[in-house]
Amino acid sequence: MGFIRNDFGQQTIAKRPNAPIVGWALLGVASMMALDEKNREALADASKACLMVWAALELAEGDSGFRRTMGTLTLGWLARRN
Repeated sequence: MGFIRNDFGQQTIAKRPNAPIVGWALLGVASMMALDEKNREALADASKACLMVWAALELAEGDSGFRRTMGTLTLGWLARRN
């Protein structure tokens, strides 16, 4: 149908957040607020894992080319950071 539209013609750039992206955001904020370095690193790692799950889901099941591209770019960015 188009790069930003799904099979039904609906725009799919912005959607309601799913659990992995909410987990990424909440754990990311928690990691910035953690006082202990060990906890900060553990929360940051959990946040990154949530983002990886979100990106993999978008890559595999994204509603549009845009969503699949965002998943691919995010996974690539995460891979380069490690």
